[in-house]
Amino acid sequence: MQDDPSPPLDPLSRSLPGEDAAHQRRSLELLAIAQEGDRDALEELIARYQDRLRRIVRIQLGASLLRRDYDSMDIVQNTFRAALPKIRDLQPESAASLLQWLAMIATNQIRDAYSYRRAAKRDAAREVRLDAPLSGAAGVAPSTAGPAEQAFLAELRELLDDAVTRLPDDQRRVVVLRDYCGETWSRVAAELHRDSGAARQLHQRAWIRLRRELRPKLEGLT
Repeated sequence: MQDDPSPPLDPLSRSLPGEDAAHQRRSLELLAIAQEGDRDALEELIARYQDRLRRIVRIQLGASLLRRDYDSMDIVQNTFRAALPKIRDLQPESAASLLQWLAMIATNQIRDAYSYRRAAKRDAAREVRLDAPLSGAAGVAPSTAGPAEQAFLAELRELLDDAVTRLPDDQRRVVVLRDYCGETWSRVAAELHRDSGAARQLHQRAWIRLRRELRPKLEGLT
């Protein structure tokens, strides 16, 4: 997280994505190398952001009531495909803004999927599939946690993502921008058209609501 991070209390904080400064610098270095046509750098960059983008897409799909009809990984891979022709000219301010750019493309993919479903009501369960997935897009960043820890964190992630889906629109957006994309407070405030103090208060209210909803479920996991 950037500039005065305010992660939620454990154990939920363990389920959130996070990058230290070195990891963020490496992501931007990979982008620069990928923009020169290096396929390996591109695939490593995709692998770094795939799982985080999948979680954001899953939240967006749930909020749009499309989760039953479309697979989040299909949307993610379509997002990467839509992003590739534009990536050469991309000049993100930070690793967080790169992820937010991808999330915006994913939002457009979901809107297209929603329009498609409305236009094809008789075939609402049809999924958007890729003809040839990128070879690097199927992997997830390796974890040093053991199998039991990984299973626990996976369940935490699913519980948190589902709860974020049910937040009011403005609260869901501030959580996605701050905690999933890792945006700075100044960028979060600008995206929400609020001042920084109001954005922080909205974020605090969202996490009060999330903790209240998830407390009974977390007690069952520990």
